This record gives sequence, C-alpha cells and structure tokens, in this order.
Amino acid sequence: MAATWIITGVIAVPMIIMAIFLLQGKGSFLIAGFNTMSAEKKAVYDTKALCRAVGILLLLITLFMFLLPIATYTGSKWLFYIFFFFVMFLPIGFALYANTGNRFKLPIDPASQTSGIARMPMSKGKKIGIVITILFTVLVFIGIGIMFYQGEKDPEVIVNGNGVTIKGMYGIHINYDDIYRGDGTSMSQLGIVLIERSMREIGLGRRTNGFGGFSAQKGNFVSDGARSQTLFVIADASPTIEIQRIVGSSVFISLRDAEKTRKLFEEIVDGVVESLQG
Repeated sequence: MAATWIITGVIAVPMIIMAIFLLQGKGSFLIAGFNTMSAEKKAVYDTKALCRAVGILLLLITLFMFLLPIATYTGSKWLFYIFFFFVMFLPIGFALYANTGNRFKLPIDPASQTSGIARMPMSKGKKIGIVITILFTVLVFIGIGIMFYQGEKDPEVIVNGNGVTIKGMYGIHINYDDIYRGDGTSMSQLGIVLIERSMREIGLGRRTNGFGGFSAQKGNFVSDGARSQTLFVIADASPTIEIQRIVGSSVFISLRDAEKTRKLFEEIVDGVVESLQG
C-alpha cells in the first residue's frame, strides 16, 4: 500500500508544479503539439488561455489519480472505474475540444491580416482520422486498464476436496498430493507454513514471467538465492502462506486482509489433513 502512494506521489508532484506554472498563462513549451508549431502558427492562438486550460486539465487528472491507491487498498472496483474513466478520457476529451471549432484562436481582423494564414475549416477526412485515432487510443487504454485492475486484485483462492486452486492471472491448481508432507507421520512436517512477514520482507526476488503492479506480484519469480518461486501476493501484506510442493516451485499467497490470509491458511491445512485421513 505504501508503495502505491509513493509512486502516485512521485507522478503527481511534478504534474502539480507544471499545472501551477500553466495556470499563470505561462509554459506553452510544455504543451505537446503546440510547442512544435512555427512562431507564425502560434501567433493565431490565445496562448495564455490555452495554457490555463491545460493547467486545469492537469490538476483534474492529478486529483483523480489519487483514487488509484484508494481503490487498490479498499478493493473497490467502482473507484478504479472512476479513476480509469477520468484519467484516460479527460485528455482525450480535451484534445477533441481543443482541436475542433477553432478554439483558443484569437479573433482575426480581416483588415489587418498580413500573415496569409487563413482559418480553413477542418476537412471531413481529418475529422474521421482524429476520431479513429481517439477510438484506438481508448481501446488500448481500456485493455491496459482492465489487465492492470485484474492484476492488482487479491488472488482468488478456492480450497476444496481436490486441492487448492488459484484463479485468474497466472493461476494454478495444487493437488494435496503435490504438497510436501515429510514422511506423513507428523503434521509439523507438512509443507504449509504461515510466515509472519510480508513477501517484500521475505524477498520478492526477480520476476521471470509474471505481473508486477503497485502492490500485487503474481507469476514466476526467482529468489535472491536462485530458488524458483510462484507468487500470488500483495507485496507489503503479512502474513504470507508458503506451500512447499514435492515437485515444482514453492507457492506464496497473501491477501490484503491479514485475517482472511490466516483463515485461508487454516482451510488449506484442514484440506490436507482430510486428504491424509481419507
């Protein structure tokens, strides 16, 4: 959770500084597209009004950005949808607004026109091109957003008579027979351990094929000791469940709610015990 806030803050602080600068009607060099125009083309725009509008846009985006760590912590999909909608669609909506209808252009006195720049209406082909570009961008962002949201969710773990199933991204199924159990004579030898530390404290290691978000880590990792491990964890949440398999890497699981993690641990142990007794 702390990492989510830190990353959001690192992104937000420079955006706020830029927004304050732009709100003063300065900093047009920060505006993509406008800063590459020739001086002659820039002359027909109300630069101060454009800067202030972009400054307001940056402040709004920054405000909604803070919904992400809150949504991540609470697990609220609606907060995430609100964050995603505004952060992704505000720039797109502003781009449409700013690039249609000759907005932010200074009124021209026909008697004083000397530059030869005429206000030509946007062609139908150009409008269609803008719409297609925006739609494509929206679809890309939606896909990225859905993938990120699914990755940041708590792992969905199902314990039943057949074993432990972890659904979703990089999901696996662990049969009870696959769990290490020593010589089978002592419960203390079971390869299921509840570690009173977060996975970050234990050691996340290096990701080889997996998802690494603000807080969630899922997939295949290699520990600092070069041991393969499969993670379905919230990196800073504790405790952490370790399932040691007879063949294959150990599996680590943790949820944001510590009590839910402890309850899950008890369910897995009970399932293994029942399988031994059966």
